[in-house]
Amino acid sequence: MRLGVHELMKSLAKPVTFFLALACLFLSFIETAGAADKTPNQSNFTILGLDIGDCTAQDIYSKLGPTIPVRDDANQLCYVSDRDETLILFSFENSKCTGFKMMSQKKRFYKWHFCEKSSLVSKHLTTGSGIKLGMSRNQLKAILGPPERESNSLLNYVFDRDRKTTIRAEFSDAGLISFDLLKIKQ
Repeated sequence: MRLGVHELMKSLAKPVTFFLALACLFLSFIETAGAADKTPNQSNFTILGLDIGDCTAQDIYSKLGPTIPVRDDANQLCYVSDRDETLILFSFENSKCTGFKMMSQKKRFYKWHFCEKSSLVSKHLTTGSGIKLGMSRNQLKAILGPPERESNSLLNYVFDRDRKTTIRAEFSDAGLISFDLLKIKQ
């Protein structure tokens, strides 16, 4: 039995479609697995000239002034803007700064009224790589690459298995409203 061109194309469509879908799935898996092994640029971990993972409470006091530590699950130093709703929290383990969280809505942190006011904290605050509140999802992805997990309002990143680094970025219609970075030596 001899097949015409149309019948031949029709008989090959399903296997070719299956192969292409399988190849896309494999490439997606490789990209996601690679994200956990890549080390992001160090400038992503620098804010106000402070290197997260290396700075101390004294370094933060020298830059932003004294404040009373907030104690929850971790020791934290908290500062709020003196002109808008921006808040930044620095987290500590032992004597080293292990992370920071910047938020555009200070009232989302229930202890915001204990935070010290600072003129250095505002909606214009950026990391060394340019991450700032209000930016779009695509702008953040251009800096950090594809996330490990993504939903309508969140991007989650995990980098470097030996030195666990996580980033959680929350978005609203107005752009990035919360950026939470944690860098811990295992």
